[in-house]
Amino acid sequence: NLDMETAIHWHGLRVENKYDGVPGTTQPPTKPKESLLYRLRFSDPGLYWFHPHLREDYQQELGLYGTILVKPKHDDYYSKVDREDILILDDILLEQGDVYPFAQNNINNALMGRFGNTMLVNGKTDYELAVNKGDTIRFYILNAANSRTFNLSIPGMRLKLIGSDVSSFEKEEFIGSIIISPAERYILEAFFEKDGIFELKSINPFKRYTLGRIIVSEKE
Repeated sequence: NLDMETAIHWHGLRVENKYDGVPGTTQPPTKPKESLLYRLRFSDPGLYWFHPHLREDYQQELGLYGTILVKPKHDDYYSKVDREDILILDDILLEQGDVYPFAQNNINNALMGRFGNTMLVNGKTDYELAVNKGDTIRFYILNAANSRTFNLSIPGMRLKLIGSDVSSFEKEEFIGSIIISPAERYILEAFFEKDGIFELKSINPFKRYTLGRIIVSEKE
């Protein structure tokens, strides 16, 4: 239903080559009013995602992407947690309250896209998560931005890194922050032993961004 041709590329899934979604290499682009049925197999647990592999600067920037969470068959694959949540990190360039315009027939930014001035988590500027004191939360994190690298942290919290694009790690480790480049995924766990408001931050040498907040309350 788009007004331009496209194709879907699947990150991390073991798909047949003809479904890989790279126009001119593994498939022809799908044109407006045409359709293509992709057949997928979910062989490995973890977080995967899909996005267009044609005019990513335009189509992906405007939200044409999504995640796929594949649950493990065995209950002991991960540690026990109280909740799981997906965090899709992104940014978008706004000017006078609207999206900075795109060129329909040519790319008006270098490489895959442009840096935005507005940070997004799950498509929103006001991401908020309410949890109970004593809860352990597992976060599946994707960087869907075209150009921006995030340095993700929750100041005052230690995060346990348990997996990435290549699924779970053999050895877990505690970290203060995680640098996540475009298209990368990481799996983190956080134990909220104190009540209060904890901010989700991206901090680089030039600027500190608040991406959202986590509100921890006593159990009723």
